[in-house]
Amino acid sequence: MKKIFVFDLDGTLLTHQNTINSFTLEAIKKAKESGHINIIATGRGLQTTKIISDSYPYFDYLVSNNGTIIYDILNHKVHLNGFIDKETLRLLVQTSLEFKSLIAISTPEDSYLYSSQNNYTWLNSQAEMDLNAYNLISYEQLEKLIETNSTISQFAFRNSQETIKEIYSILATKLKNKYKVTITNRIFVDINPLNVDKFNGIEFILKQNNLKLDNVVAFGDSSNDFLMIKNANIGFAMKNATEDLIKVATKVIGDCNSDAIGKEVLKLI
Repeated sequence: MKKIFVFDLDGTLLTHQNTINSFTLEAIKKAKESGHINIIATGRGLQTTKIISDSYPYFDYLVSNNGTIIYDILNHKVHLNGFIDKETLRLLVQTSLEFKSLIAISTPEDSYLYSSQNNYTWLNSQAEMDLNAYNLISYEQLEKLIETNSTISQFAFRNSQETIKEIYSILATKLKNKYKVTITNRIFVDINPLNVDKFNGIEFILKQNNLKLDNVVAFGDSSNDFLMIKNANIGFAMKNATEDLIKVATKVIGDCNSDAIGKEVLKLI
């Protein structure tokens, strides 16, 4: 049976050094050569995700911004599932300034980073992840982006774990029934269009390929992976995963720095 392997990036497929374990990479390559489909499903923006797929050309689809953007690599086709309105964006910017957060804004064409200060003490204890993949912009450029771009697909806050919980609590209430608010990797709050999820992106790809959930094998570590891990035929949670994910996973495997993903892929192809 053809398998669809779905991989979250940060905390899952990528090590803390922002690379893919060499054994796991070889397993993913073998899966593709054997006719299976490999998908990256991440909270990262499309352009920052493309950096990974360009470096490791063994993937068929990218589900980025938690399912807001789906990219067919072979056919270079982009499918956009929604955007954030200007009024909400202004609220999010104001909230980010109040909490002195790093913010990342994504569109189908690019990804931007705004920093209200030069040093964040909490950043010293966190993995770099995709910080260097964004275009750093000024406050004036941020304002212009919000006022002139109608396809902003995700707004993400980055801060300490304690502050992220506080931001989540506020925004989950203010944006209830309007936008999806999710804590990812314990240090981000992602804002996406309502009813958009990585799992919806996977369902879209299944329909495109006339395949079913029975074909899906998913790997993840965070709350934005919940539905895809829960609904996949086989859902693997990393050792470093959040508790909600561990509860619904088929199996818990090694952490993101290990070759655990590669071993499971090879067992299934």
